[in-house]
Amino acid sequence: MRAKRCVRLFAIALTMTAGGSPDENRLIRFKERIRRDMTSIPNYTCLETIGRAYREPHSRSFKPVDTVRLEVSSVAGKELFAWPGGHRFEDQEITSLVTSGTIGYGMFANFARNLFVAGEGTLQYRGEENLAGRGSVRYDFHLTPLEGNWEIRTKAASAVVASHGSFWFDSASLDLIRLEAHGEAMPDTLQLKEATIEIDYARAHIGDSDALLPKRSEMVLTHFSGEAGRNAIEFSQCREYQSESKINFEVPPAPLPELPKLAVREVDLPADLLIPIELDTVIDSKTAGVGDALHARVVEEVRYQGGPAVPQGATVTGHIRSLSRRSWPASIAVGVQFSDVDWDGAHARFNAKLVDLDRNSAGTHRLMTYFDGDRSKVVIESKIPGAGIFYIDGAGFRTAPGFRMLWRTLAIPQGVTHKTR
Repeated sequence: MRAKRCVRLFAIALTMTAGGSPDENRLIRFKERIRRDMTSIPNYTCLETIGRAYREPHSRSFKPVDTVRLEVSSVAGKELFAWPGGHRFEDQEITSLVTSGTIGYGMFANFARNLFVAGEGTLQYRGEENLAGRGSVRYDFHLTPLEGNWEIRTKAASAVVASHGSFWFDSASLDLIRLEAHGEAMPDTLQLKEATIEIDYARAHIGDSDALLPKRSEMVLTHFSGEAGRNAIEFSQCREYQSESKINFEVPPAPLPELPKLAVREVDLPADLLIPIELDTVIDSKTAGVGDALHARVVEEVRYQGGPAVPQGATVTGHIRSLSRRSWPASIAVGVQFSDVDWDGAHARFNAKLVDLDRNSAGTHRLMTYFDGDRSKVVIESKIPGAGIFYIDGAGFRTAPGFRMLWRTLAIPQGVTHKTR
């Protein structure tokens, strides 16, 4: 991506005022149904997979940039985000996790909830259409900036814009099928020619109810220059929030007796410890995505003031923070971040800076280097706090087992607490 861009998609609220509809009763029943759906959905979480792509000026096709995976939860109508498997949802903007490239949110639950429950705006009946083999009813809508509250942010500026679009619902079941929205009268400061969103809906079994949820969405931002960023988002593995239950059609085994939980000692690692780790996870650029979990081991005992600080074999866990392709020179920027280190009966937060990589353990792939005097060093950047970014030459790579890294611990920021065990 040539520039960082992020879009915050707040709620679009809509008052459904029928304009010339020949079937007022069907519209009323649709509104009642979707309001009932949206207000009765339990708190839930899904895996959100975002395929990001970029289109160069004067080009007609998008080129893949990376894949981002996040856990997104809707709790009391608010979206919360975490890394997959992290179970540490925080009230923070998605841009604190995904720090570069085009990224959008607000589509997971808030879009439809505020669109049909809050009640602002105008709409116009457009007739019946065949949509993906389903008989559907189409309505167009228009929202002023105040009614829609759709905020778009780019590197250049941010603004709340007006919008227009359409939605379709099933003529028989009255289920919402699709929603499309387009930004209009966008200020020149955004440097955007177009901003579009498409969301497809489907029913999923959540807890004790069949909930109407987004299944897939796509957002495209097109700049005056002709370059564009696209997010293609899919939602899967949805379940009730704070419930680990999964659908299983096999006969469950007899429950095992619960063992008493061992107390875990929380340890604060001092700053400036050099911790060598060996990556157990193989990173394959063809399948890996931002947010994927990383597992590693401490390869030798780390000592502090003459005593042991971290034992050999301690497990270190984290996530991929960036995985983006550069066309010239052909290379891939790989960002990794580790957050926790565990050993027998102890846990510590891992807040560190990547200081070196073992080129001999990188396999056949060549790490990008530079000369510092008469010595060659691996290019390592620290654009993301607590993460290290390095570059692998070529259009693709697959790390060899045992890829070694050297990290230097940093002081834990004030106000940061230990994770819940």
